[in-house]
Amino acid sequence: MYRLSRVRGIVRIPPPFFNLPFEKAAKLVLSERFIGTTHPDIGVIIAVLDVKVSEEGRVIPGDGSTYHEAEFYLLSYKPEVKEVVEGQVVQIQRYGLTVTMGPMEGFAHVSQIMDERVVHDPQRRALIGENTRRIIEVGDTVRARIVSVAYSGPLSRPRAQLTLRQPYLGKEEWYTSREEKEEKKK
Repeated sequence: MYRLSRVRGIVRIPPPFFNLPFEKAAKLVLSERFIGTTHPDIGVIIAVLDVKVSEEGRVIPGDGSTYHEAEFYLLSYKPEVKEVVEGQVVQIQRYGLTVTMGPMEGFAHVSQIMDERVVHDPQRRALIGENTRRIIEVGDTVRARIVSVAYSGPLSRPRAQLTLRQPYLGKEEWYTSREEKEEKKK
């Protein structure tokens, strides 16, 4: 789930940024500090937005930088269990596939891709259903549900486990063909 968090704190503006407006200098410093990092409460930080900086700052003896009070917003993504996500398949291996989910990736084990045995085709970089011949290849867009989220450390990126086995999940053609079959039965 994407989140917008309001943050207040002190920003250190180094001398090379003194020629820039306070907000622009602070945004550059804060972006370098936060973007791409993970916070345990708010998730993977994607952007720093709407920076407001006090024009009055402090100078600490021995440090040429100025320190200003700042208020800004952080845009972040934190995966939630049961959340439905769409993403592109970026890697296929014998034991599963990896899907991009915004700023991070999720993994679906072969047992969570289809309701049948799945065969790996390494030359085609694809997983194929043994009976239905459904195919997932690198580059396909899939819809999945997050079934678990794990953190290996307090500041590490979360790892999401996915399933494609529930109704209306997987490749779009899988569930649109199911709807067409149900329409024909009526």
